[in-house]
Amino acid sequence: MDEPVGCRVDWFYLINKNRGMMSLYMFKATYTSASIKAMVENPTDRSGMIAKACETFGGKMLHFLMAFGEDDAIVICELPDDVAAAAIAAQVASSGGCSRINTIQLLSVEDWVKACRMARDVSSGYQAPSK
Repeated sequence: MDEPVGCRVDWFYLINKNRGMMSLYMFKATYTSASIKAMVENPTDRSGMIAKACETFGGKMLHFLMAFGEDDAIVICELPDDVAAAAIAAQVASSGGCSRINTIQLLSVEDWVKACRMARDVSSGYQAPSK
């Protein structure tokens, strides 16, 4: 895997690249009506373009799905870091083809269990707001 184009490569990226570790991200996008119209008039598989965007920033697209409801497209990919994820989201948003894009970093169940153990074992002093 080559280093991402246009991104500063930091230690986190180098360590994860060498270990094969990546973070998982889900992008949820809502297309503009003009984008939907263009896709209806010229139906094409856009997954190759999405995969290339992920690869350009040092990652790999795992899934590209269309959805019903609030979101039109959902992409799940591995990326080296939050900066790469933000760069992809910025490119998509600035294209004007989507009216909304959300980026969500995902955790494996294994990492969630680790987080729960940490929450149980480490006392931060946090308390819920009260009157």
